[in-house]
Amino acid sequence: MMRKILTGIIALGLSACASNQQIGKTADPAKRADVRTQLAVSYMQRNQLEVAREELEHALEIDPDHSAANHAMAALQERLGNNEDAERHFRVAVRSDAENSQAAHDFGTFLCRRGRVQEALAQYESALSNPLYQQPDMSNLRAGECLITYGNAQAAEPYFRKALRINPRLSLGLYHMADINFRRRNYLSARGYIERYFAIAPKTPQSLLLAYKIEHQLKAPEVAEEYASLLRGKFARSKAAQELEKLTRTRK
Repeated sequence: MMRKILTGIIALGLSACASNQQIGKTADPAKRADVRTQLAVSYMQRNQLEVAREELEHALEIDPDHSAANHAMAALQERLGNNEDAERHFRVAVRSDAENSQAAHDFGTFLCRRGRVQEALAQYESALSNPLYQQPDMSNLRAGECLITYGNAQAAEPYFRKALRINPRLSLGLYHMADINFRRRNYLSARGYIERYFAIAPKTPQSLLLAYKIEHQLKAPEVAEEYASLLRGKFARSKAAQELEKLTRTRK
């Protein structure tokens, strides 16, 4: 999350001395809050969380409604386990700047982790409503994953399709579409998606297990066994490998 936080803000990596000089020379309160926030983000990326918190507190003293500072503070408070404070800062971040789509996206992810699916979807949709937003594929992907997590694959599918229209090489979108089609018994479509996934992404235990299941249903035992061998060879201790062994035992 730290790598994507605060759209439009670059972590400058300034030294504390140089940053304080810059802050002192800047008369504009918004710019002073910007500098404090930039510095805080650089501290967060170096895991200096207490110093980052102090910088963000300074930024919010200067401008309590500063969207980027509230966004960064929300991420920091979530990281520290202070979820009520995190939510409060997320709300200020999205309220004070409707174009801070990354804040809306991150707030959606925060809400989804807490099972508040409809509220999460509203935040993802808010991010997607901005035509200048640079990561609509990721907001569609996360919205779909949120729905999948809470058992609504039917509602998730349109989000994955939108994500893949924007970015056909979005590997997680391909994996989820393979899984959805497998569960619907659309095995040929499932095969197509998993093969596209393997063309651009590293093989994982879950993807190999899914590929095995697809090929088994398509009556392609030799291909299925290739996937099974890879799973056993590379990920012998994984849960997917254990599930594979249970499947093969029941089929004997």
